[in-house]
Amino acid sequence: MDILDESKDAFQLTVEDSAMRLYLQRFPFLMGPNGRMNELGHQVIYEGLKPRNRHQVATPIHRLMPRETELAEEEMERLLRIMDESKIAQAERAEMIDDYGWEANLVPREAKAALVLGCADGRELMFLRAVLPDATITALDYEDQMSEALRQAVGVRFFHGDMNALLEMFGREFDLISSNHTLEHLYTPNEVLATLAGLLREYGALISTLPMDGMDGSPFLEKVKTAAAKKTAHPLDVVYLDAGHPWKTNPADLEMTLQEAGFERPQIYQREMHLSRYASFGARRFKAELALGRVLHAVCFGWLRSIAKVLFSKNAPGGFCRALLAMERRVWFGSNNLKNRYTYEVLVLARKA
Repeated sequence: MDILDESKDAFQLTVEDSAMRLYLQRFPFLMGPNGRMNELGHQVIYEGLKPRNRHQVATPIHRLMPRETELAEEEMERLLRIMDESKIAQAERAEMIDDYGWEANLVPREAKAALVLGCADGRELMFLRAVLPDATITALDYEDQMSEALRQAVGVRFFHGDMNALLEMFGREFDLISSNHTLEHLYTPNEVLATLAGLLREYGALISTLPMDGMDGSPFLEKVKTAAAKKTAHPLDVVYLDAGHPWKTNPADLEMTLQEAGFERPQIYQREMHLSRYASFGARRFKAELALGRVLHAVCFGWLRSIAKVLFSKNAPGGFCRALLAMERRVWFGSNNLKNRYTYEVLVLARKA
């Protein structure tokens, strides 16, 4: 089933300083151990958070039924062998297949050389190897978290460090660039996507899953919009802004950004029964639970924040902020849990223009 998305409000947090970028990725709510960086971070957010104003039109989204997200039998058998060699516990496999399988299913099978951005512990690499058994795979991440067993099972060339610096090592040598929940962490998406287009050979493709923080219905989009307009927010409300996801895009903004960077008009997909990364059910239940979560969040935490803002008109003690966040993390309707569970996820597939 296809739908048309008409979201209008995309936002970008631009941060030039690399040290601040790294700090915001580690402490997106500015509750880290460095008080000076926490203080500077507030200023950086309010100065750098801006709407991505552009003429946006309705963008088609292709919703896939469960059978359309499954790997072929031969590829699934290959994946399970790789999991065995990588020493992946049986209890973890179903969740991993649920998370990574649908992206692997849409990978262009003709790719001979693939680049993976932000591979973390390397689990997505197993899926890529399962569908591209003969391709060379190069992977990047800021840290080396990959087990030796997985590295050997996949057969990957791995580099760790700052992604922007690592990308400078490569030329136009890839048929495929893949990422799983990495692009939303870009502070300069236009520039990075243009760089990625330059690394692709003719007919090469970019495939990526990412959250639509700027899509209508995103749990705290209105709070982001207010902070961007007023250029300020109470420190207790920084959790709603999530500086770790600086590119708060939506399908129309994503489509236009990719085309401006050198890609053809992309195909954008969702799963019919898995509209976000963590909510494995259909649209009716998704909307009902989100509405309930918003009510529970307002009742349980909204009043507490309102009182705290009166008591601490300019700032709140770090201990209080951390205690409040710890309380919210214990329940599904806490700020970050609600955002992660009920922000739409899409998969984008874009060929180089």
